[in-house]
Amino acid sequence: MVAASDTYTELLDALVEGDARPLRQWLGEHLAPAPGAGVETDLRLLDGLVFWNAEEHDDAARQRVLDGVERTLSAAALVPGATPLLLFYLKYQCDQAWEVAWDVDLILAVLQHARRYGADLVAAGQLADPEPTRLALDQLAVLVSEMGTLNAASCASLAEWARLAAETAALAGRVADAAETADASASAAYVAVDTREDETYYLAVSRAALAVHDHFAYGGSDLDGAVRTLRLAEESFPDACSRSELRSHRYNLEVLAEAAEQPWIRLEHAKVVYLYPFGLYQESRAGRADPGPDVATRDGATFAERLVAVARRTAQQWTVAGWSVADHPQAVVEQDLLLDDTWKGDDPLGRQYRGMAVRLPDLEFADVDRVNVEPVLLQVELRLSELGNHYLRVECQLSGATPPQVYAAMTRAAPEFGDLVQLGTPLQPAVDARPTQLWSRLSDFAVDVVRDVTGQLAEHSGLAVRRSGRPGMYHVMLSVERGSLVSPVGGEPVPVAIALDAATAVGAQTLVHPVRNGISSLAEWLRYPVEIDTLPKVDAPGFIGDLLLRTCNTTLMVLPGTPDYGVNMVLEAAEFVATLEGMFAGWQDQIADHYDQVMVQLAAMIERLERHDAAPDPTGVDPAEYERVTRELGEMQARLEAQQLRLHQFVMASRLSLMFVTAPSLVMSPVARSTIDQLLVAAKFDALRSDFEGMIDNVLGDRIGALVDASVRRQRERNDARARAQQERDAAAASAERELQQRRERATRHWQDVLSIATATVGISGLMQIIQAGYQVQRLSAAGLVAVVVVLAVLVGWGLHHFQRDTVSGSRGRRKRTTDSVGGTRK
Repeated sequence: MVAASDTYTELLDALVEGDARPLRQWLGEHLAPAPGAGVETDLRLLDGLVFWNAEEHDDAARQRVLDGVERTLSAAALVPGATPLLLFYLKYQCDQAWEVAWDVDLILAVLQHARRYGADLVAAGQLADPEPTRLALDQLAVLVSEMGTLNAASCASLAEWARLAAETAALAGRVADAAETADASASAAYVAVDTREDETYYLAVSRAALAVHDHFAYGGSDLDGAVRTLRLAEESFPDACSRSELRSHRYNLEVLAEAAEQPWIRLEHAKVVYLYPFGLYQESRAGRADPGPDVATRDGATFAERLVAVARRTAQQWTVAGWSVADHPQAVVEQDLLLDDTWKGDDPLGRQYRGMAVRLPDLEFADVDRVNVEPVLLQVELRLSELGNHYLRVECQLSGATPPQVYAAMTRAAPEFGDLVQLGTPLQPAVDARPTQLWSRLSDFAVDVVRDVTGQLAEHSGLAVRRSGRPGMYHVMLSVERGSLVSPVGGEPVPVAIALDAATAVGAQTLVHPVRNGISSLAEWLRYPVEIDTLPKVDAPGFIGDLLLRTCNTTLMVLPGTPDYGVNMVLEAAEFVATLEGMFAGWQDQIADHYDQVMVQLAAMIERLERHDAAPDPTGVDPAEYERVTRELGEMQARLEAQQLRLHQFVMASRLSLMFVTAPSLVMSPVARSTIDQLLVAAKFDALRSDFEGMIDNVLGDRIGALVDASVRRQRERNDARARAQQERDAAAASAERELQQRRERATRHWQDVLSIATATVGISGLMQIIQAGYQVQRLSAAGLVAVVVVLAVLVGWGLHHFQRDTVSGSRGRRKRTTDSVGGTRK
């Protein structure tokens, strides 16, 4: 035996208390090494599950974790009692990751892979403890079912939430029964307690979700009974996560129970528009700086205007989200934005709010809570603006929508919304759907479209086009055409004629509050505060009974007495203001890219300066090296100056755009201008503009250019000083050489004089000796000898004379060449 039963009990008791360290230590010490990676390495992969929601993982990373699960299970199979403990530890890690994650795809993949591989080990008879392992695998199955239930909750599907919660409770009950009747062991006791708690929790949640759904769908649900069930379940848990969740559910249902006889708002006909703004900017470092062949715009056009021109010329050739724009029958390229004539303002610079659009194929998905209703149809349009506020626009209709259904429609835009593919109702094309074109969320679809459009613009323009945006950058527009107040006790619905009536009824909470980041509890919107005096109303010109509200990510328009064309004008103004966030995002990323590029260039310049300063003999400057360093520094400085000029051009264009957004000439109508101004105030446009202006001032006010100029100037001064010092050293060396040569010449002349004297002396002496020896000069032989001596003396004197002249000429030549060399250096 690896460990006694009391050791298992201690490990699992600590795990129940939330301390997995003893179990983790035990696994690391007792699991035998498996082939391939060590067990400790694989356990570290499981330790990292809790951080998965904060990281991006590719298929290779996912496969490494799945392979690690297989190896650790194979290693545990060799140790009696280790396999269930390993599965308990895996479940704990997945639970911890689930607490902080809304995207559980990776967690589900690990759980399902562990279940399959563990079941194969059991079936192959490779385990020493198959029964406890089966219980642990069944416990993982309960956790998988829990995640599916929560996914239905995240999709705001009350009926499906209630159904799946009941299924989870039934599964947990069966596993608990099996554990309680199994042979007594610490593992069986742990599984029995855990799954019995799951059964209690999900039975209560199922009853509560069904009560809320039935109250609005049919009326007369047992809300009080659901509240009692929640309270009993809550009291059965210790102070932990499950108890806090049940308490939150109970609070919501208590509010609904108190208002059970009050009328609630039903949207008979309404329009929901999901906006996904994004910005586009040009990356400085990548791509080529010159426009490609498809760019043909007027001189001085902004980057946004150039991209719109490219889109108008080439959009027919695009492939977006798997669709060929040219081939799909529902895809249409619009050369201009279809806007109300009020946008044709009289601007002195000829500017207008304009652009182009691409109508993409329709999407659809089924509403699992309304099985007898046609799938929800979504109309999709991509809009590119010359101003820079680009966005994806998705529109759908609501008919006879209850408050829970309105809440689901509003939250559908968020990236925290549930997985429709996992729910069995994927977002897919309404026409010619293909298996590869299924999306889990509307935000996922928006990401794909924006990514593909950015790539198409970059390809056809030859520019390094980059996108700015995030899945959480969205805005939901809700325009209510007709609404009614429905009494839970019966009677005919009462049409809403005054918008504030809709804002004060039960269910109005879903209309007047922003979309929160995820669903925290059952019908949480019931506890959103609604006070007339604090509603975020937009004081725009309108009619009695109208209501225009704007939050950080929603806009509500209840204009029951306004004709459609008047509603559309307000809707266009609200869309315009909501999509300015994408414009600011692109501008901010453009500035960030400028800083990034400047940092790269500064790093290169600093490295070049430091390398030159660190030369072994900085005073020994080679003329060619001096010229090369000076040229490189000049080129770097020129690139920085060009970068600064491009930044100034961008700043001027962006400031001009900001002026146009607030200019009276943006629209023709003063009333429309007033509506836009009030919407800008509600959107905190001044704060956005102030932040951007502050960023611009900081960028333009920095001393990068001055510092670069000073650095280059000092480097050139140092190089010039080094060159002058080298020239002075060359001149001193030449002077020393001349002095040495002169001393050599004087010595040579001295010895030449001595030799001449000696030679003459020897010649005269020899001649005198001949005479003194008694030779007769008159004799022919004696006269010949005297003549030879005289001739030799003359020849020696002549040779010495010419040798002295050649020496002097060579010295003068060397002095001339030295002088020419020094003079050339100075050039």
